[in-house]
Amino acid sequence: MYKPDTIYSSFTPVVKSAVIGYRISGPLTLKILSLLTRFKFKNYPGKVFYKSLYDYSDKIIDRCNIVYFKGPKSFTGEDVAEIYIHGSPAIASHLEKSFSKINPIDFRQAKNGEFLYRAMINNKVSLKQSQAINNIIMSENLQEIDYSKKVLFNGDEESELYDLKESAINIYSKIITSIDFIEDESFDLDSIIKDIRLFFQKIQKIIKKNRTVIEQNNILNVMIIGDVNVGKSTIFNKIIGQERAIVTNIKGTTRDVVAENLLLENKIYRIYDTAGYRKKQGRIELLGYKKALLLSKEINHFLIVFNDALSKNDLNRIKKEFNIKNNFSLVLNKSDTHKKTKNNQYIYLNKSINRQKTIKLLKLQNIHHKYIKKSKEILTVNKNEINFLEKLLENGEFILNQQDLLIIQEIFRNIIDEFSENFGYINNEDMLDNVFSSFCIGK
Repeated sequence: MYKPDTIYSSFTPVVKSAVIGYRISGPLTLKILSLLTRFKFKNYPGKVFYKSLYDYSDKIIDRCNIVYFKGPKSFTGEDVAEIYIHGSPAIASHLEKSFSKINPIDFRQAKNGEFLYRAMINNKVSLKQSQAINNIIMSENLQEIDYSKKVLFNGDEESELYDLKESAINIYSKIITSIDFIEDESFDLDSIIKDIRLFFQKIQKIIKKNRTVIEQNNILNVMIIGDVNVGKSTIFNKIIGQERAIVTNIKGTTRDVVAENLLLENKIYRIYDTAGYRKKQGRIELLGYKKALLLSKEINHFLIVFNDALSKNDLNRIKKEFNIKNNFSLVLNKSDTHKKTKNNQYIYLNKSINRQKTIKLLKLQNIHHKYIKKSKEILTVNKNEINFLEKLLENGEFILNQQDLLIIQEIFRNIIDEFSENFGYINNEDMLDNVFSSFCIGK
């Protein structure tokens, strides 16, 4: 993967937003900045400048913030630039077209994970720390994120794999030392087997402890349901804080399940908006409603929305269809159009109530506390590392039944190689290409 050329990529999604960011890394970084800005950044490393970007025909692409980092004091250890354009995909396209006009042999688009790869090659991070960065980005499990942050900030020693690797090396060293004394009366195979047994028992304990924490759900799944045109999508948009679902007065506007994650005071919620129920539904609308019914098995809590009298029969129908027990709240939407008589069973919402108050009235944090129990255990390995350890365990029974020390030696040599290949003690380029190919683009 590594070549002494210069690479670029966006490091934010190229969608309508406040800012779209691009990163450049490599020996031609300063030259490319000079071509784009007509400004010499060489004497100003680490300083942010507000500059115009020019394309190949001297047309202004955008005026934006740009910062240059001189290697090795940069993310990759090379010369690096970061460009923060206005969040328009059209401007991003214009900038990328200008990039493409620069010599493609020396300046090209980065592969997945290539910036992190270069950071590792230049000893800015270890392979395990690179994996930790990717896990922080990709994981939705807060315990896994905390574990990855510890590895990233404090080093590889934060993982129990580090001690396991050392144990494997010690056992292997003991085997090597003992091979010359197999014929000696003092040779003690039982002692080596005992160490190996303790090694695999430790692996089992690590797997059991950490799998329990990882498999524990820490995302609250909340589904908004109800008849058509009761304002489900309006509530959904207000909760997530953006216009994600289309809202109109036309019945049946929402025809599929729309889901969005919400992070609120370090708690994760997945909010679902659904197609509404009505007796005569269109074909696509009906498919969306059935999809919501299938997903209902994964839902912790339901918000049953209505904006008129909710009969006992209608409530029973909804509860039966979605297999709801006591895990629901009744939400009277458009409450400003109703009589002031209050029902303590209802949550009253209307258009004038802001997002913060809506979340408070829906008691989302109380609901999260009810269904999601935070584990007191701290992760010492992550999900991928557990899978790795489970593969190692497959050797356990075979080794413990072995009497041939040379075979045991070979297996433990392979185990050490497995640690090396997966967690950063190799220089095999093909292997590293495979590891980084699944990483986030722009990192």
